[in-house]
Amino acid sequence: METAHIEKLNANNYSSWKDDVKVVLMDRGSWQIVVGKEEPPQPYSPVKDDAGGVPESDPAFDKAYQKQLKDFNLRRDRAYSTIYLSLGKEIRPLISETDDPVEAFKILQFHFRPDSRARIIGLTDDFFSCRIDPNEEVGLYAARLKRIAVQLNDAGKPVDDWYQAFQLIRYLPQEFNGIVQAIYRWTDDQFKSDKVLRELQAEEGRLKQCSKDQEAVAYRVGKERTTPPQASSNNPRRNRNKKNPAPQKRPLNASRRQETSLIVEAQHIGKCQDRNQELGVRHSRDVSFLL
Repeated sequence: METAHIEKLNANNYSSWKDDVKVVLMDRGSWQIVVGKEEPPQPYSPVKDDAGGVPESDPAFDKAYQKQLKDFNLRRDRAYSTIYLSLGKEIRPLISETDDPVEAFKILQFHFRPDSRARIIGLTDDFFSCRIDPNEEVGLYAARLKRIAVQLNDAGKPVDDWYQAFQLIRYLPQEFNGIVQAIYRWTDDQFKSDKVLRELQAEEGRLKQCSKDQEAVAYRVGKERTTPPQASSNNPRRNRNKKNPAPQKRPLNASRRQETSLIVEAQHIGKCQDRNQELGVRHSRDVSFLL
């Protein structure tokens, strides 16, 4: 991985920049150093014997220690260079006076994500006012909510899973009213954000399939109505010896099969719509119950 693939840090993209840098540092084996979970290797310290003497250091241990220290310093330098090169030129002076990646990362975090009360209140408001956009998939909406929840957790104010599950179903379109009403009847053990998301995605897939089936039926019916009838033959030679020519009969098997197919598909669409009408209630009326 190269830092060229990382969008340069600016005043508006710290969260995405942090995720990108984290992945690159993990690939280079330096992320644990940056977050302070990996310390420099310690040299071998000989233990005194029973007589109080200190044995001489083992050359094998010294060689292993030097190798570990060199590897640690190499990964540490890579971490700092990755962070520095992923910054815009106007931001690099913030960390130019240090070569410690741990300190540099903390400086950037303090500058762009201060743990102030105003920021925490702003993130909380963003979480509870987050709405699903028109034509947005449920999975993408859940990802936006999850990102805000992670930021609140980093600021020391984690969002309870119950509120995350509630926010997932709070501002859904009306066609989800049926599954939302069913979710309301779950027990507290079942009302988890992960399970709610799986149910919403399954319902989303069902609604899309019903919509496709309905469009297919409408297209076939429209095509049948707009297809002109075949003109009858008026050839005098063919009807010369026929006083009362019998009218041509339309093949019954083909027409019956087509009508039966349309009826079956229309019944399938009707069942999809009846399910939502049977379970659906006005969503805004139930939201007041949760709040």
